[in-house]
Amino acid sequence: MWKVVVDTNLFIAAYFNRRSASAEVVELAGEDKIRLVWSDLLKKEMDLILGNVKASPKFLNKIQNVLEKGIKVSPKEKLKIVKDDPEDNKLLECAQETEADYILTNDHHLLEIGEFKSTKIIRPKEFLTFAF
Repeated sequence: MWKVVVDTNLFIAAYFNRRSASAEVVELAGEDKIRLVWSDLLKKEMDLILGNVKASPKFLNKIQNVLEKGIKVSPKEKLKIVKDDPEDNKLLECAQETEADYILTNDHHLLEIGEFKSTKIIRPKEFLTFAF
């Protein structure tokens, strides 16, 4: 099963477009076809942003269930790889902690890196085209 770190922007895209690749990734995690890797820092950011867009309780419950099926990590090392957007480093930290297969994002700061150690950094649509 793929271990995947998912950027917050995917949850936002999944909320606003239920037919998007991002929504499909969330569904795959809910169906135990991929395993999401997350940390308290990622969850805090996700809660803040989903709260700002006033995501429905039903969607928030769905995300909580997906996270409960995932792998919660507490990264030991603080990275400073992404200089232009240091907040993005928390995704790399999660990936490093579990040797995740992928980071799925639409963030150009991360996409420009392309690969971090053995973790590929790609868009959700690209992931779906070859992983499933």
